[in-house]
This record gives sequence, structure tokens and C-alpha cells, in this order.
Amino acid sequence: MDKSEWRVYRIEDKDDLMSALQLYELRKGAKPRYARMSEKAPEWLADLVQEVDGLEIERAANLLPLDVWLTHERQERKAEPQMSLFGEASQG
Repeated sequence: MDKSEWRVYRIEDKDDLMSALQLYELRKGAKPRYARMSEKAPEWLADLVQEVDGLEIERAANLLPLDVWLTHERQERKAEPQMSLFGEASQG
């Protein structure tokens, strides 16, 4: 599971996006490196976010169309043991 701390911003125009990036850096002390946005986000918003240098973008179905989630930290997902049909963690 991803344990990164994400901050969400509602973006209605380019000024909102620039403000969100500045606020994020001010509050977290680092520039955001990752963004999540809705698969239903308007094209103009997707284009704006893609213009930001150094930002890796993910699209997800369960986010609001004008929300952009930002973080600078990313924890790799570690493989966790899967449960067998009998409820025991598999070994190996």
C-alpha cells in the first residue's frame, strides 16, 4: 500500500495550478514529483499538468475531475504475502 502523504488541490485554471505548486513547496519544503488526477479530468487540465517539468502523472477513476493530488515522496510498494485459500500466508 502507498503510504506517501498526498495533498489535494482543486484546479480551475492555470493560476490555480501554479498556486498549488507553490503552496505545496512552501508547506512541504520540496517540489512535488508525483501527481494524481481523475481519468475524467477535462483535457485542458490534463494538458496543464503535463506541462509541469519533472512531474510524473497517474490517472485514477475514483478522483474528482478538477482535483489534482500532489506529493514529493513515493514509497515503493513492497510485495506482501498472499493469503492462501485456507487463510494462511504463503511462505516463500
